[in-house]
Amino acid sequence: MRSLSAQSLSEQGLSTHADLPQYKLYECFLGDSENETNLYIEKQDGSSKLKHSNNANNTHKICTLDSLMQNSHFIPHFIKIDTDGFDFKVLRGAKETLKAHKSALFFEWDQFHLRPLGEDPLSIFSYLYELGYKECLIFDNFGRILCQIQSNDRTNLALLMDYTLISKQHICYYDVLTFHSLSGLCVKEYLAFIQRSENAM
Repeated sequence: MRSLSAQSLSEQGLSTHADLPQYKLYECFLGDSENETNLYIEKQDGSSKLKHSNNANNTHKICTLDSLMQNSHFIPHFIKIDTDGFDFKVLRGAKETLKAHKSALFFEWDQFHLRPLGEDPLSIFSYLYELGYKECLIFDNFGRILCQIQSNDRTNLALLMDYTLISKQHICYYDVLTFHSLSGLCVKEYLAFIQRSENAM
């Protein structure tokens, strides 16, 4: 399986994996459009975030996942995104890639990162549904499967999002796994695989 991971990597992480032949690293910023903007990287609590900068020397190019894939000729079977609030932008910039390759998706769903960037935490699900990603598995922030849900079920998606506000931080964000309806993988098969794995332990 050929997988693609879009995430924040520290300089140490880049140097750690740079010599591995099965990895190809692209040190770039991904978004939903091609542009240049003034940014700086703020490191905090073992992670890093992009912040807008007033310094003209901090100009960086933003590219889309579509343009990156077009130039690399890489066909991803699985795409993992963990970008602390920029996940939706990365997904919107991957529209043609998702239409063409129907890649399995795994991304972070965290309203505490999304809202400060002006994102509606529910907006990506209608986008995914229109692209053919109709069923989602929701994981809590401990990696446990919580539920299976349709990506057009806005009512229950909103309830899940609201729960992160009242759960006193026991569950503060979710991860989402979804497969294209026309791909060779599906939620049912994934759940069956997990069950077989647990029974074999």
